Amino acid sequence: MRHVTSDLERLSFQSIRHQLIIVDHNWIIQSCNRAWQQGLGQCSPNPDTHSSHRHYLHLTEAWAKRGKNANMALVAQNLKERGIPFNRNHTYDICVYTVYNEKRWFRVELTPLSYANSILDTDLALIAHMDITEQRKTEHQLKKALSEVRTLRGLLPICAVCKQIKDEEEHWNSVESYLEKHTHAEFTHDICPECIRQLYPKYSNILDKRS
Repeated sequence: MRHVTSDLERLSFQSIRHQLIIVDHNWIIQSCNRAWQQGLGQCSPNPDTHSSHRHYLHLTEAWAKRGKNANMALVAQNLKERGIPFNRNHTYDICVYTVYNEKRWFRVELTPLSYANSILDTDLALIAHMDITEQRKTEHQLKKALSEVRTLRGLLPICAVCKQIKDEEEHWNSVESYLEKHTHAEFTHDICPECIRQLYPKYSNILDKRS
């Protein structure tokens, strides 16, 4: 029965879509699934160095340096200081550039691997990487839309002479270009009756007849 269970566990580990690794107390990757090999496992900044490629903290530090991501550098530092022994769960987000230079976000969960007959701290941990890039993009779009709504509701600096509007970057824009930039509105052009009377007085009588 134990042999069958082991086979099922191995099949589940390899088949799950999340990128999984198992690390020891030295942060060396001892095992990984196919999703990791096809994903983050290819993102080693120095694939020719076998030890660096397998050292999880070295990978996170290199990813932080490549992406100039201070938060990710803090993640690596916190894991280094508090992760050993593996006696509690950790959840954190990381940003990684793929081999195609594509920016991807992952939510990472570190789970200590304990044995049913042991109450001691374990020296192994399962680390699951779940791709949340689309979620991050949606959050960014929502924040941007909310910021635009707040901008249009607030006080807009407008020139008293030419009526141009100053945007967040201190650039002056026509009313049309500003609204097109901050809303989904599109403009067509017409001339109001008052302007027709001023610019084309000979057509004023036509307007008066219509009114």
